[in-house]
Formats: sequence, structure tokens, C-alpha cells
Amino acid sequence: MKTTRKRAWVVGVSITGIVLACASAAADFSLTGTYEGLYVCDSVTAGVPSTWGRPVAVGIVQDGAALQVDLAYTDVDELGREFTVYRGEVSQAPDRSFVTGYLSSCGGTFPARELVRLFPAATNAGNFQFAADGVWVSSAVPNIPGLTVQSCKWSLRRVSTEAPSIRPCDAQKLNLR
Repeated sequence: MKTTRKRAWVVGVSITGIVLACASAAADFSLTGTYEGLYVCDSVTAGVPSTWGRPVAVGIVQDGAALQVDLAYTDVDELGREFTVYRGEVSQAPDRSFVTGYLSSCGGTFPARELVRLFPAATNAGNFQFAADGVWVSSAVPNIPGLTVQSCKWSLRRVSTEAPSIRPCDAQKLNLR
């Protein structure tokens, strides 16, 4: 009888340790890392609609709930290498099973604004990935006259959990004109 109780106690302590380790891992989940994926936009420039998509590289640094994001891609049609930097906030579900959040652009290749929603993403996936959508607007795109408004989708997969370098925000470039 004593041996059975001792085994039950050992098993109970072991299971508790595993549960606490898993809970701790979920509590420590971070979006920090480097991501690859696609950036696809439906665009209207000076009243002319178009759709385009590009491979994208994204760096994310999370500090508590605060996010810093650096998105870069190559515009093969006109401007070459472009980037946008963002600041935002992330929130985890009470059970730590998923994260969601938002980003707001704060600098980039040229003056523009974008507000981005991060769709809820499971934190227990082996290869973490997430999607986002946003509205992007600028009347200062080089070599393109008029207002450009885009509805953009992000689809990203984390390729590294190392903290990337993030460019600083540029408050001077936030003006659209």
C-alpha cells in the first residue's frame, strides 16, 4: 500500500512539474524573431486599381506587450528595396493559447501610414506563423502622382527566434505630404 501511494505521489509530482513547465513556456511566449512570407496588396493609385504581391522579410522584437517591427521587400517594378517600421502591442489569451495584436507604421522609405491587425495565432505550434491585414495610405510615393490606398495581407512564418535589428521610427516621415 505504501509503495502504491509513493508511486502515485511521484507520478503526481512529475505531472505537476510537466504542467508547470508547459504553463511557464506559454507564459514566456514571444513573437521576437525573423519571419519570411508574403505581402499582398489590392491597390488604388490615382483611381487606377491593381493587385500585387512580394516576398517579404520581417523582424520583430517583443518587450512585454510592446512590439517593434521592421518589414522589408523589393519593389521590382519601380522603387527597389523598401521598408516600413511599426510599433504596436500584443496580447495573449488568458490561457496563453494564442496571441493577437496591432501595429501602426512609424517610418519607412517614404511618408505613409498603415494600421495592421495581427490575426489570433496559436502559440503552441512548432513552426510559429501568423497572418495580418492592414490599410496602407500615402500621397507621397516617389514617381507616382496622387493618393495610393491599399488593403494589404501579411502571411508570415518564423525562421529564427534570434532578436533582429529594428530600424528606429522616423516621426518626420509620418506626414503624408
